[in-house]
Amino acid sequence: MVYRFAVKPYRLPLRSPLRTAHGVWSVREGLIIRLEAETGAVSYGEVAPLPQFGTETLAESLERCLGFSDKTDDAAMDAVPTRFGCVRFALAMARSPLPTVDKAKRLAVTALLPAGKAALEVLAGKLEQGFLSFKWKVGVNRPEEELGVLDDLLGRLPDYCRLRLDANGAWDRRAAEKWLARCAERPIEFIEQPAATDDVDTLLGLAEDYPVMLALDESVVGLAAAREWQERGWRGVFVIKPALAGPLDELAAWAKTSKADIVLSSAIETALGREAILRFALAQDLTKRALGFGVGEMFGDRLWDGPIIGPLLDAGYCDAVEGDPLWNALN
Repeated sequence: MVYRFAVKPYRLPLRSPLRTAHGVWSVREGLIIRLEAETGAVSYGEVAPLPQFGTETLAESLERCLGFSDKTDDAAMDAVPTRFGCVRFALAMARSPLPTVDKAKRLAVTALLPAGKAALEVLAGKLEQGFLSFKWKVGVNRPEEELGVLDDLLGRLPDYCRLRLDANGAWDRRAAEKWLARCAERPIEFIEQPAATDDVDTLLGLAEDYPVMLALDESVVGLAAAREWQERGWRGVFVIKPALAGPLDELAAWAKTSKADIVLSSAIETALGREAILRFALAQDLTKRALGFGVGEMFGDRLWDGPIIGPLLDAGYCDAVEGDPLWNALN
């Protein structure tokens, strides 16, 4: 099929800077693509790269998109190399038919807690909203300070709730062992990316030596990397950010074939990309774990954030997001 192709960049300040082991993140940049089919039907896709996670850069994404002429076809878009996972996600998103969603289906959502002591204040509000699963960013402050906050968090967390820790690869072997020893026999669902992506021996060794469930995130940005870790014998969780991994149908095929224990997680994409991922999650049966999409109102603008996501996700979110207003808001 032949399409009219157009692309626009976006640059959105975050309402509150996000502190992680990668540093302070205050602006989200990406691209919105628009396809118009010969029938006149218009569809959109979002390119939301995170080069600090190992994806293509925004400049590379834009160059690849500008390589398409005003009119392009399926063959040209299918020829985009796999290393451009974010571009491939957007192209597939724009060309894929909307999956059928069970209106009665509900999926649990994990609430994101800020780094440091601020997590304690935010936790209280999230508990009132009904969240049962929480994710806390660690590896940002001194370990002694964070371990103290961990004790306080667990002390305030009801027995029926679970906590995920995300180190974003900040720990060396010694620091990771200290945390894992502290977390043993405590209500920690898993610890995400406890060591750097290239420290394969440490990640495998920690998984073997401690009873705490571990998860990979930055190590498995693309499906090729996830397959490599499966070949190494990884028995932990795979945290997959679909907006970075490539076409959603490829993710579904891998998850169903491999039977991997996965969590679908946000890459702080806009409501446009988020809607496609959440509709996909509602239409598939790929994970029993809570979705990592309780990131709150990251942009402070309903146009770009979409509806508020609470402790349970249903089809109402997807039905409320449209591409035309986002496209028209860009220069």
